[in-house]
Amino acid sequence: METPVSFSSREGRRLVRQQLNGNHGVKATLESGSLNIKITLLDISSLGFAMLISKENLARVKLTDQVTLKVSPLIGVQYRISGIIIDQQVCDDGLKISAVIDHACSKGHGVLTPIELVGSDVIRGQFTHPFFYKQNHYFDIESLSAQGFYLTNIDAGCVLLSGMRLVCRLGLSEKSQIVEGVVSDVTFTSNNRLRCFVKLNRLTEKTEQEISQYCFHYLKKTPRDLRRSGFRSYYVKELVQYKFVETQQEYEDILLLRRRNYAAVRKVKPDAPLKSLSYFFDRYSRILVVYHQGTAIGTATMIFSNGGSQPMELEVLLPQEQFAQLPSYQHCFEVAALCLDKGYRDTDILHGLFEHIYKNAMMFGRNHIVISSDKYLAELYKSIGFQETEFNFVQPKYRNLNMKVLVMTDLTTKWGKGMHPVDWWRIWGNVSLYLYRRRVIRYSLAERFRIYGSCFLYHCSVTSRPLLDRLKNYYQAKRSTLLVAVK
Repeated sequence: METPVSFSSREGRRLVRQQLNGNHGVKATLESGSLNIKITLLDISSLGFAMLISKENLARVKLTDQVTLKVSPLIGVQYRISGIIIDQQVCDDGLKISAVIDHACSKGHGVLTPIELVGSDVIRGQFTHPFFYKQNHYFDIESLSAQGFYLTNIDAGCVLLSGMRLVCRLGLSEKSQIVEGVVSDVTFTSNNRLRCFVKLNRLTEKTEQEISQYCFHYLKKTPRDLRRSGFRSYYVKELVQYKFVETQQEYEDILLLRRRNYAAVRKVKPDAPLKSLSYFFDRYSRILVVYHQGTAIGTATMIFSNGGSQPMELEVLLPQEQFAQLPSYQHCFEVAALCLDKGYRDTDILHGLFEHIYKNAMMFGRNHIVISSDKYLAELYKSIGFQETEFNFVQPKYRNLNMKVLVMTDLTTKWGKGMHPVDWWRIWGNVSLYLYRRRVIRYSLAERFRIYGSCFLYHCSVTSRPLLDRLKNYYQAKRSTLLVAVK
C-alpha cells in the first residue's frame, strides 16, 4: 500500500484561489468613504480575496468590516466586489487582509418556472475565462429559462465574480450555440464545485429555437413546459411522428384523444364512452395521427368519397342544395374530426398536419380541401389559407354546435394564391417544393417566379428581424433618455 504524499498544507486554499504573482497587471482600489485607496491584490477566488494595504491606511480597516474593491483585470474592464474581512496580518510592507466575498442571492429565474435537468438529462457547455489567458472551463446546466441558466459543476479554481460577462458555448447540436450573459449568485456546491446563475442578455431566434427543440425532443418537455419557462415553442413540427392509423390500438388512441379534447370544451362528457367518439366515416377514411413521445397529441380524418354508401360528413349534414355548390367528388376531399391537444396548439404542428394532408391530396389527384369548423378555429384555418364560404350547419353530435364550411384550393397550397408570400412560404413552401421534386405537381414559369420570390422575401424577413429589433430597442432607449432629460 502506497503512502500518500502531502503536496501542501495550504492545498485547499491553493485550489480555489488564483495567485497573482509578479507583474500581474490587475489594478485594484479600496473604496473608503469618498477616497479610493490604491492596494495590491495578492490573490482572488470566486468566494474571497487577499490584499495588501499600505501602513498609512491601517486605521481605515479592521476585522469584520465590509470593504468594497474596484478590480480592473483588463483595460476597460472593471468589477465592483464587496467582502467581509476575516483575517489580517501585519507585515513589513503593511497589512495583509483576507476577505470573504459577499455575493448577493436572488431568484435567478424570477416568476418563470425553469426546466430542471436531472439524472441523465443534461446540457453541457464551455466558456473561456474573460480575463485569465486561455483558461477554458466546462459546466453542466442545472436549470434553464428565458431569464438565464444555473451553471454547476464548474472547476473550483475558476474565478467568477458578480457582474462578470460570460460567453458560453452550449452543446445542443453539432454546431455549438453561443449565448452571452452576466454572472450572479456564485456559490460552492457540496462536492467543492462552483455554481452560478448567468442572466441572459438576449437570445437570438435561432438559439432559442435550438434550445426549445432540444428540450422538446430530448428532454421530453411539452410546449406548455417551454412556455412556462419563457421559451417560444413554435418550431417543433419536425420533431413529432406523423402516421396513418393501421391498428386497433392506434384507433383507440385517437378516440381517447378526441374525448380528451372535446370534453375540455364541453362538447362531450369527460366519461363519455369511447364508442360515442367514433364517426360513421372512420371505417372508410384515412386517419392521420401525430405522436409525441408515444402519446397521440393530434389527429385529422381525410374522407375521399365517391358518394353512394361512403358519403362525406358534409354531405350528410349540409342541405343538399348547398352541398351541390361545393367542388365535385373527383376534385375535393373533406378533412373532418381534426383535433390537437391544447398544449400543442401554439406550435406549428397544425401546419405539419396539413402538410401531410396536402401531400396525400395531391397524390390522389384532389385539388380542393373542404373543412368544417366552429367560429373559434375558423380564424386559425383562415390564417393558413382556407377561405370561408356562406354555408353553415348544426352539428348534433356536439350539442347542436354551429359549424362553418371553409374551402382551400391547390393554388393556395401550390404557390400562395390569396396569401402573403412570406406567410405562404413559412407554411406551405417546403411541401410544395417537395411535391414538385417528386413530380407530383408542376410549376408554370410565372408560378416559379412567385415561389422563389416568396422564398427570397421570407429569408430576407428572417435575417432582417434581429437588426430591426435592435434598431427598435435603440430608438426606444434614446426616446426614454430624451424624455427623462426634458423632465
